[in-house]
Amino acid sequence: MLRQPVTAILAWSVLFVLLNNSLIFSQSNWPRFRGPNGAGLVGGAQLPEDISDAEYHWKVKLAGIGSSSPVIWGQHLFVTSCDPSSGKLTLECLDALSGKVRWSKVFKQGVYRVHGRNNFASSTPAVDENHIYLTYADPDHTMLVALDHDGNQKWQRDFGTWTSQHGFAASPMVYDDKVIVFNSQQSDRLKPGQKSGGSHVIAVDRETGADAWSSSLTSTRACYAIPSIFKDKNGTEQLVSCNTGDGFFSLDPKTGKQNWATLPFRMRTVASTLTVDGLIIGSNGSGGGGNYLVAIRPGNGINSVPEKVYEIKKANYVPTPIAVDGKLYLFSDKGIGKCVELQTGDPIWEERIAKGFSGSPIATSSNIYIMDEAGNLLVIGTGSEYEQICKHFLGESTRATPAVAGNRLYLRTDSHLICVGEK
Repeated sequence: MLRQPVTAILAWSVLFVLLNNSLIFSQSNWPRFRGPNGAGLVGGAQLPEDISDAEYHWKVKLAGIGSSSPVIWGQHLFVTSCDPSSGKLTLECLDALSGKVRWSKVFKQGVYRVHGRNNFASSTPAVDENHIYLTYADPDHTMLVALDHDGNQKWQRDFGTWTSQHGFAASPMVYDDKVIVFNSQQSDRLKPGQKSGGSHVIAVDRETGADAWSSSLTSTRACYAIPSIFKDKNGTEQLVSCNTGDGFFSLDPKTGKQNWATLPFRMRTVASTLTVDGLIIGSNGSGGGGNYLVAIRPGNGINSVPEKVYEIKKANYVPTPIAVDGKLYLFSDKGIGKCVELQTGDPIWEERIAKGFSGSPIATSSNIYIMDEAGNLLVIGTGSEYEQICKHFLGESTRATPAVAGNRLYLRTDSHLICVGEK
């Protein structure tokens, strides 16, 4: 007489655990670099503040090294790594709960010279409910590949030669029924006989890989700003990004037609564009300094020229900034952190907090999470004064950006992936 109630209780317990795990991961997929629209913001997640080795859920060694970030859909986590000696690129799918490798796929690419802070696994994939989208390149090929969540290749595209003195780092994004890649290539300072493949924003059908549209841009230096979507006052969505030759530019994401371009930058753009509270924010710079950030405000209508709102000198170059509760936070390659008023650029605080940053921050409403190049995870408060809540060494250097799913934080170092947060 007792067996049926006990069995029912056990069944309901198992169902509760499954539903609870499902809820954890359904609260926030992480579909691209810095999550939804590249904003880096984590909705209602409860992430840990005081982190130590003892609180790791798991730490796994990856197939190689890299600085790409993980992307997550449900319980599927995808991350790339490479063998720098052979150029071999590996895409691994891990169980986001346990860290167990579900499958891995290897892609061959030619070995070529890259910048000392770059590698053959710098591009962060994009993911949707059906596919994982992967980009990689060598001087002869620029590849975009789609696989299903079980690792079966569905289609691939080769957009031709790749030209850059620093190597490839273009990360794809998904918009509506399209996959979009900013394929920016170098055309100045070429070696004798070297030809540029030209610069384009390319959109393909995400189910088939067929051409949707391609929009040509001015080629100068290879730029790496991942586009984002800006919604104007009329509710019209614009695909926006920036590069050296065109400055900020806006495209119709459905057709690729250019709406406007303004304020050319003098140097290379690496940090991605940030769209927030009516502003579009981008920056440019070089390894030698001179970096500056510009905030613009688009006018009424898709064809109106935006106005420049402010400029900040000694700004970020590689790391993308983040905006939280009316404040803009910048982290420079030289390890300087700045907080300014989002709408005006007026300074709030400035501190040297690390030797250097390459990865970008993500944030909850109360805390910013960023990893420095030495391999320290920094947790910084979002108040009006600088507050370092936690500094935890992850075991090795890193140039990657954190990812979040539910209440779990995923931290990629050069050759490992670490999970902390809700059990």
